[in-house]
Amino acid sequence: DVLDGGRKPTTMATTKVMAQRGAGGLKQARGSRRPFAASALLPPRQTGRSQRFLARLAAGTVDEMFLTEAEGDAYLALGVSTCFRRDEDGKLSEVSVIEPINATTLETMNIGAATSFKMVTGVTLADVVGQSDKSYLPAEYREAEFCEDFEHRSEICARTWLRPYPQEQLMDIVPLGATKTDWNFDCTKHKRVLNLVHEVTDEDN
Repeated sequence: DVLDGGRKPTTMATTKVMAQRGAGGLKQARGSRRPFAASALLPPRQTGRSQRFLARLAAGTVDEMFLTEAEGDAYLALGVSTCFRRDEDGKLSEVSVIEPINATTLETMNIGAATSFKMVTGVTLADVVGQSDKSYLPAEYREAEFCEDFEHRSEICARTWLRPYPQEQLMDIVPLGATKTDWNFDCTKHKRVLNLVHEVTDEDN
């Protein structure tokens, strides 16, 4: 059938096709930016990532943070937390642990959230990576032990501070070289047990 003027009537099928074409055009416009070249952006030690990650990278959907290598002068929030370790008899003993803190966690601590961190110091990544000397840190750090995978975690946390929002809004919480101690410290309500092993039982199902 043809309407006046030679225009065909619009059917539900025609409307569906038009919608699909419109969505496709919008998708193409949004994705018009040239896709990332995975081999060009990934540093050598990241070439073993999963196929899923590489697919996301090629599609341009990977968070920019994971494509950025933190330099030695990158800011890092370093804290001393109070944790516990369970012995063979089941008794808990208190232990102080040096841990890096990401930007989101520090922001949450700054608005009053309970935390196991007693103090936080602003340092650079170069201050801590590859170093075993704690003399540049406050005395409370020298009696503490480094957390597991300390250097790897420090590099990851340093990347979170490279984003615009932390750079502009959060850096003054604990400035570089400064130490802050007035947190909402609480290590008793939710004790962090370092060597806690959860044994799965039928009751977990």
